[in-house]
Amino acid sequence: MKSSFSRLPFATRYALRHLGICLVVVLLTAALVFGLLYPPPYRAMLGVGPIFLLVLAVDVVCGPLLTLVVASPRKSRRERWLDLGLIGLIQALALAYGLHSVWVARPAVLAFEVDRLVVATANEVDVADLPNAPPGLRRLPWWGVLQVGTRRAADGAELMDSVQRGLAGWSPAAQPGWWLPWDDARADLKARAKPLPELMARRPRDAEALRGAAAGTAPDRLFYLPLTSSSTKDWVALLDADGRLVGHAAVDGF
Repeated sequence: MKSSFSRLPFATRYALRHLGICLVVVLLTAALVFGLLYPPPYRAMLGVGPIFLLVLAVDVVCGPLLTLVVASPRKSRRERWLDLGLIGLIQALALAYGLHSVWVARPAVLAFEVDRLVVATANEVDVADLPNAPPGLRRLPWWGVLQVGTRRAADGAELMDSVQRGLAGWSPAAQPGWWLPWDDARADLKARAKPLPELMARRPRDAEALRGAAAGTAPDRLFYLPLTSSSTKDWVALLDADGRLVGHAAVDGF
């Protein structure tokens, strides 16, 4: 019993040091994921926040807890480093798995499709079709979002094939062969965008959220398009008169 009580302060010191290291790693990892891979509004649209934070929380709790259990002044320095090294390796593997999971599901493409903007994640894009994309659009970015337009069907057969693929969950946003440079689609985008005051009049309860998303720009100078992804349809993108994105809001634009 006495040895257990004498071990506890020693193990607690090690566990607290381990916890401090874990918190630094968590902060750096969260900055990478939420600042680089999933900037607003994609972290909310794709629901990555709660899942990844749960992974980090488990990683942070388990490591120091294991250290608290195994650390002992009776062990040699070599044994203690071996224990801590194994615990650190387990944590690193778990964190690497979590980072890989959020990286492959990162937002990679923002495509204008007919009357809306569609977010496609990297694991939704048909990468085998990338060689058929226009020059400059044949590689997905490691971070950030590739802005593209989408072309019209060349003929009736291609239109029917597109409809069938769409019913199967393959939108043009995920098919590089349908992409166009963003500037080539800007005229259609501006023609389809609707005045923001119209949406505010239709959804008065969301008017304040839309004003906030306008970031100080007068609403009567802005336009909107529905902003969708495979997981949500309840967002809008705010655009200026030149079709440039200026904000987003969690409001149904349909």
